Amino acid sequence: MPLPPVPVVAPGASTGRIPTTLAAALRRTAADLRRRLVHRDPPAAAPRETPAWRLWADLTRGYLALALTLLPRSPTAQTVTVFVATADTLSAGSGGSSPHRRRPN
Repeated sequence: MPLPPVPVVAPGASTGRIPTTLAAALRRTAADLRRRLVHRDPPAAAPRETPAWRLWADLTRGYLALALTLLPRSPTAQTVTVFVATADTLSAGSGGSSPHRRRPN
């Protein structure tokens, strides 16, 4: 079956068209098949399947987490930050660190 004469890259074509004869296509296919049969790669180590019990455990854990989000939560403890300032700190002034004071014996 001869292919219709088409330019290599037709402007209206979605892909480039390279004319090939039936004999060339069969030769190429036979060579590829021969190459695959002769140069077979050793079978790759198949990835281990996850055990069924682990899949069920994961599914159960997911549903349990979803159910826990629907339960009402207890109110969290409210925290209050308290700043304490002593009279010595306030009377020291803003001149940096307070002067050294002697303690009475």
